Amino acid sequence: MTPFNRRTFLLSSMALPAAGCAPTRNARWQKDLAGYRVRDPLAGYFDLAERRAVMRRTRNPLLAKLRKRIARGPRCAVVRAIPIQDQVISMPSFYGDNKAWRQAVKPFSAFEDAVSKLAAANLVAANRRYADCLIATLTEWARHDALMEFHYTKDIRQGWFQVESTLFAIGLALAAVRPGITGRAGELGYIDAWLRRVANKHFAVPGQPGGTCCNNHYYRRALYETIIGVMTADDRMFRNGMGAIYSALSGATRDGALPLEMKRGKRAPHYQNFAVMYLAMIAEIAARQGYDMWNLEVDGKSMHSLVAFNNRILADPRVVLAYNGGKPFTLRYQKDNQYFAWFEIYLARFRNPAMEAWIAHRRPLYNRSLGGYLTAYFYRGA
Repeated sequence: MTPFNRRTFLLSSMALPAAGCAPTRNARWQKDLAGYRVRDPLAGYFDLAERRAVMRRTRNPLLAKLRKRIARGPRCAVVRAIPIQDQVISMPSFYGDNKAWRQAVKPFSAFEDAVSKLAAANLVAANRRYADCLIATLTEWARHDALMEFHYTKDIRQGWFQVESTLFAIGLALAAVRPGITGRAGELGYIDAWLRRVANKHFAVPGQPGGTCCNNHYYRRALYETIIGVMTADDRMFRNGMGAIYSALSGATRDGALPLEMKRGKRAPHYQNFAVMYLAMIAEIAARQGYDMWNLEVDGKSMHSLVAFNNRILADPRVVLAYNGGKPFTLRYQKDNQYFAWFEIYLARFRNPAMEAWIAHRRPLYNRSLGGYLTAYFYRGA
């Protein structure tokens, strides 16, 4: 395994943070965004046929073992038994009452796991039963208008946050199976209409100025806009996703720090990574539509700038002290491999030995809402 080398993470510029306004959705990029259109509603975020071939023919021991794991998909009866979330969604705060939140989030987590694992099983299955189960399940959720009602006030937002996660978990799972589905246009149209209703209502809530309007929660909302926009050929929704990358790059410091994530004090290292992982998925979906958001530059900054700063944190977390007010920080997030699943997306396109070394012993990587088994969809093996 390549040793973890701090120097490979460092940016060439070691400049102090630049002053600047926080990311915001404004009219600055409207002309640029008008050029983004959905070109292929079936493109999703990876090539299903190509990955199917890779997983079925692989001799890589890790991928072969993963193939066996994902082939044992969830039983459809178990998936269909998960409670449909058609009530007003209101939850205790993750940080304010974590014990109560953990209890309230269980059916949502179960559903996100279920749809992601159905999509993964479909990758290696000999028939369509897992895809069919996913479509049947989502059709029922659509009939109940699930996720449409959520409690949102300035002080009570956890239900709103939860809908973000469940919505893009559904969107990514559906996109992962959609190219192989035939003969179910009516159900797919019904699901699409429901997803657009939920997304439009949810995205219309702007969030709080200086915070959820424009930070990682904005990128999470932009992710469901992007993937649902692609599947439904909705250019407006797709552009909302592209706008998040413009916004993030505009607000970033010249060396790639995201100020609204740095504001999180002791959790600044976690939130830089947390924000970039959603932007990375948006960039990959855009790439599948023929748009190179990875190399887009706004004021001299690109997605690579954000990734490089995140890498600097992994190499030496003390770099955040110049950005988070000098507050002590926690690295607890580094023990949870889900937060590094997005590295698979980046490494499938760009060589970075230190990032590879960071996840090599953590594979296979899984994030229940961010596409599930990203190792199965992106990693080719040594």
